[in-house]
Order: sequence, then structure tokens, then C-alpha cells
Amino acid sequence: MWRLSRLGVLLGALLVPGSTLAQSKDVAVPEAPETPGGVQTPESPPEADDEPLEEPPKPAVIDPSLTGIVMKVGPATEDDLARGYVSFRARLKVDLNYDFKPILNEEDFVPSSIPVGAEDRGPNLNFNAKQTRLFFEGGKLTLLGPLIGHVSADFYGEGSSGGDFRVYEAYAIIGPLLAGRKWTTFMDLDAVPDTLDFQGPGSMLASRREVLRYGNTFGPLLIQLSLERPLPDLTLSNPDTQEVRKPLPDVVGALEWNLGKGRHVRAAGLARWLSFYEDGGMQHAVPGWGAMLSGLWTWGRRGTRASAQVHYGSGIGAYTADIAGLGLDAVVVAPGRLEAVPSLGVFGAIEPRWSEHLASSFVYGYLEVYPRDAQPGNTLKRTHYLSGNLLVSPVRSVTFGAELLFGRREDVNGAGDNAVRLIFSTRFFY
Repeated sequence: MWRLSRLGVLLGALLVPGSTLAQSKDVAVPEAPETPGGVQTPESPPEADDEPLEEPPKPAVIDPSLTGIVMKVGPATEDDLARGYVSFRARLKVDLNYDFKPILNEEDFVPSSIPVGAEDRGPNLNFNAKQTRLFFEGGKLTLLGPLIGHVSADFYGEGSSGGDFRVYEAYAIIGPLLAGRKWTTFMDLDAVPDTLDFQGPGSMLASRREVLRYGNTFGPLLIQLSLERPLPDLTLSNPDTQEVRKPLPDVVGALEWNLGKGRHVRAAGLARWLSFYEDGGMQHAVPGWGAMLSGLWTWGRRGTRASAQVHYGSGIGAYTADIAGLGLDAVVVAPGRLEAVPSLGVFGAIEPRWSEHLASSFVYGYLEVYPRDAQPGNTLKRTHYLSGNLLVSPVRSVTFGAELLFGRREDVNGAGDNAVRLIFSTRFFY
């Protein structure tokens, strides 16, 4: 009986959020939706503690005698959770992209898509509203803790401007448990810089996929463990007789140490199983793994930020912004032989806030890939990403900005080429 009681106490500490021992970061009351760089929208309270907070709009009560649910505009509060709430928010974003030397991706600045040795095709202009995003959310308190549902969508489907409607995120949280489509645990979303370019630094770990995640905090330490949808990205030698297999989920663990408001250090590890099936009943596999270290430091009354990330691993191309979709998780180098491809990525960013209405971000990213000997000479070897912007917010819900980007791609055979893009953007939040 004594052992059973001790086990009950331990399970209670792990599963009951809001206790003095542990409180899950995932179950915190949702704030405003994030911008492309993971920065909260202007509806969120100011970062600096000494700046006055604007009084939030009063909710409109929907039939309180029957349901007590409130319709929210802006971030939810603890009181809203106690009564139950639903909310709708939107971000309207329009980008004008001007390429001085066109690359293959006209909407996102992806250095790996820079054509090497191609004929100069002259400048190119692209308008798009694909980053426009809609947010639907609801929540209430339960015996197991806060129950929160979130669905967001953008227009990053096919099309030259708006594109098709696409699910961006869809997940539910109850207590310390999360299930649904969400950013991978193998990244640091809070440390991602606010770039007008949707892609961000190509060396960044960035992937949305279906996850089952446990997350809880113990004092200043956040612990997260997740099972994630395997999306292996392999280069097969004969696609007619070979097929990618997904026998096991990807497993991710992360530790994050809170150093104060807007300050933390995060470490994460990934283990996965890459496999393919070959006609004749043969199945071949190789393990993939990765490690990541990142940090965020915020200071000053206005909230200037500095962030950095470094990662290294083998078979993690599908998690890396610049090389996802290029078949660089692993390569079939000989009949029945699969080899994982190592890669190294690092980025650093500083985001000064010049005044209440003026901010910037400056970012550099470097990605190094270590292709296998069997891969051709025009296989990607490394990329560089450099960006700088100026953001003007005359009011909290409107931002105008301009951003200049430089990228370079280099291949295994030593060939390389550059690209330069200028972006003018508008962001409106509702």
C-alpha cells in the first residue's frame, strides 16, 4: 500500500498542471497568435513590465444563463477559461517580393533553390497574400486541467497569390498533454527571429507535423517528450522497385531552462528510424539522430532580443528548413544499402526595438551538408542566409516593413551562385 500511495503522488505531480510542483508550459493560457518569426502579435501585452497595459476589450456574453461561454477578441484570461470561451482572430499579410536575380521559389527565400550556373533570367516581381492566417480557439476548465482547442489556417496551397486554404495548426491541450498538428518539439519556436520572409534562416530547425506530447515544468525547468509523425525524406536509387517505409514514430525530448521573462536556454534531441522496402521482400533501415542547442535573451525597456541556435545530426534533413524535400535524410548508395546524410546548422539574430513604433531584425544562417560519396557533384553542400529589415507599427495592429535578403548556394563540385531579394510587406491584425 505504501508503494501504491507513493506512485499515486508521483503520477499526480506529473499529470496535474497548476500544482506547486509543476505547471506545463503547453497549458498556459494562449496569448495572441504568433507572427512568421514566432513573435507575438500586437494584441499581446507589451514585453516590458513597466509599460502601461491597454485595457482589453470587454467580452460579449453569449447566453450566460445557459452556457456561460464568452466570445473573446484578443488573448484569453484565466477568468475566460473558468467560464469557457471561444475566439476568432486573423492576420492579413500581403508581400511584394522583388528578385534582382530570380530563384526557383518566388514566395519564400530558400537559398537551396538558387539555380547554380543557370542563365541569367533578369529581375522578377511577385505579389502574394499566402501568409494571411485565420485563428479559431476555444477553452474551458476540466478536472484534468485546462482544455484548449486551436485551429489555424493560411493560404499556402497552390496559386500565384492567395493559394489554396491550408491547415497550419490543429491541436488540443488538456493538462500537460498535447495532441494534433503542431511545430515539432525539436526546435525553439520562441527563439525564431521575426523576418518578413516566411522561410526564415535556412539553417533553422522548422517543421510542423502531427505530435503526441507531454510537457511539464518543474520550477524553472521545462521537460517535453513527444512522439511525432515520421516523414522520411529519402533519395531512392530506383523508385519503381523501392518504397519508403515508416515503421516507427520519431521520438523527441527537450529541456528548457527559464532564466526570466524572455530569457531561456533549450536543448533537444531526436531519434528516428529511416527505412525503405525493395521488391523481393527486402527491407533496409538506418537510424537517424540529432541534437540542438538554442537560447534567447531579451533586455531593455522595449524588449530587444538576441537569439541563436546550433544543431547537428544525421538523417534530419526533413526537420531543416533549407533542405526539407530534397531527399537528404538518407540515400540509397548501393543495392540494399541506405546511408543517413549528416548536416550542421547554425543561426544568430538580433532584434533591436528602436522606439515604440520602430523595430528591426538582423539574421545570419549557415547550413553545411555532408553528402555521401555516391551522390552527384551538383548535390547541395552549403547555404548562407543573411537578412535585415525595418518594421514600422504606427498602431499596435498595423505593421509596414521592408526587408533585404541575400542568399548563396554551393554544391559538392564547388559551383555556387547568389540571390538577392527585396520584400515590402504589410501586416494587419484583428
